[in-house]
Amino acid sequence: EGKDVKYKNITKTAENIHISQSAITQSIQKLENLLGGKIFYRNRSGVELTDEGQRLYDYIANSIETMSNAENVFSQYTNLENGRVRIGGGDTQVQKLLVEPIDKFRKKYPNIGIYITPGRTEDLIQKLSNGELDIVTIRDKIDYKKYMNVEFIPLKKSTYCFFATPKFIKDNKIKTIKDIEKNNAIVPKRGTAKNDVFVECCKKNKINLDYKYEVATSLLVKEFVKRNMGIGFIDVDNLKDIKDKIVIMKKFEVDEFDGVAIREKKMCNRATIEFMKYVKEYHKEK
Repeated sequence: EGKDVKYKNITKTAENIHISQSAITQSIQKLENLLGGKIFYRNRSGVELTDEGQRLYDYIANSIETMSNAENVFSQYTNLENGRVRIGGGDTQVQKLLVEPIDKFRKKYPNIGIYITPGRTEDLIQKLSNGELDIVTIRDKIDYKKYMNVEFIPLKKSTYCFFATPKFIKDNKIKTIKDIEKNNAIVPKRGTAKNDVFVECCKKNKINLDYKYEVATSLLVKEFVKRNMGIGFIDVDNLKDIKDKIVIMKKFEVDEFDGVAIREKKMCNRATIEFMKYVKEYHKEK
C-alpha cells in the first residue's frame, strides 16, 4: 500500500507496479479487515490516508523504504548490473580455460567483478565447498567427489608434447622420437599431476629417459628449452607464446580432461551461472 500513498491514485499505482486495480483494491480491503479500520478514503482526485492510516504509514515508512532499497539492490544482482565471480586456480589453467570467456563476458556485463585466487587445488576446492569461491579450475584426476556440493564440468581434453628449439634438434641430430632418449629432458617435478602424465606417456610409448632437469612450473620448462638446455615436456596449450621459436616433436593425447569445479547450480549466484554459459560455449566452439 506504500505505492498507493505515493501516487494517491489506485489507477496510477496499478500502472506502475503492473498489477490490476482490482488486485490493489482487494489488498487494501484485506489489510483494513485485518486491522479493523479504514486506511484510505476516496476523494475526487483518488485516495488519501485517513488519520489512522497516516499514523500507520508514519510508523512503517522507514521499513517500506528499506524494503524498496533492498529490492533495488537484489534486482541489480539478478539483472547482472552488479555481482562477482570468484575464481580459484593457477595462472596456466585459468589462462587456458577461462581468459577468453572472461573477455567476452566482461564486454556484456562490465559491472561484474572477476576475482582470481591462486593456491593448491585441494585448498581451493575446499574453499569452493565452503562458499568462499564460485569456480575452481581442475583436472578430472582430482578427487573432487569427496567435497560436498561440488560438481566437475569437463571442458577440454589434455594434449602434451615433447618440444625443443630448431637449433637443439639440429645440433643433436634428432630425427625420431627414440632420439629423445639420448638427450637431456626437462620434465615436470616428481609428485605433481604433470609428472604423472609424463611417466604415463613415456610408459605407453616405451620411451626410457634419463633426464637431468626437473622443474616445478611450465614457465621454467619453456625457459630451459629456449636456452637450448634440452627437450621439454609440456601441455601443448602452454606453447602459444613461443610457438614460433620451438618445434613440437611428438604429441600425446592423454586420458584426462581439464575443466572446472563449481558448486551445485542451486547454490550458484546469478553471475556465475551466466558466466558458465560463456565458458561452455567457448569450449564447445573450440
